[in-house]
Amino acid sequence: MRIAYINFYSMENVYRAGVLITDESTRPVEFRVTSNLDVDRLQEILYGEALQEVLYKERFTVQLLNALQEDYDIVLTKEKSLLSIRKEIDKPVVHIQKYDPFMPLNRLSHKVINIHDRYEPLYITVNKEDENRLVSISHQLQDMYRNFNIMEPFKRVEKALKYIMESEIAAERADLSVR
Repeated sequence: MRIAYINFYSMENVYRAGVLITDESTRPVEFRVTSNLDVDRLQEILYGEALQEVLYKERFTVQLLNALQEDYDIVLTKEKSLLSIRKEIDKPVVHIQKYDPFMPLNRLSHKVINIHDRYEPLYITVNKEDENRLVSISHQLQDMYRNFNIMEPFKRVEKALKYIMESEIAAERADLSVR
């Protein structure tokens, strides 16, 4: 199973998104990033708490997924609001988070465990369009989770975005000092 991990990073009102496709052993297959999106103070004020959700859903995610060259089976995200992009792409979107025993269970969610207790239990949720695929997706993720931490690629995407943004800032500063 190939997974498209989508993650986001912001630094000083500049936002960026990245997607990493991995194989079943979490090895990278393809990586794409968006360009920087600067958000000014007025936009922050007007959008308020909805700013990140709007940026992630409307400006980044679908654009990134459509730009991918390699095929993938599911999109994995830590942003629950991204479940709604399922209508715009032809692949299941799976929200994943740490398992919380006090979290209410529902028909669109499933618990994923590492049978060796190496990694903490997880909780996945799918869009209602993929309700009939939930158990299959859960079993595939659980098989991967047996040997690989399926949450770790999110950190890779975030670190890569941070590295790219910091490198660009350093290059701009170097360019300015040369002038």
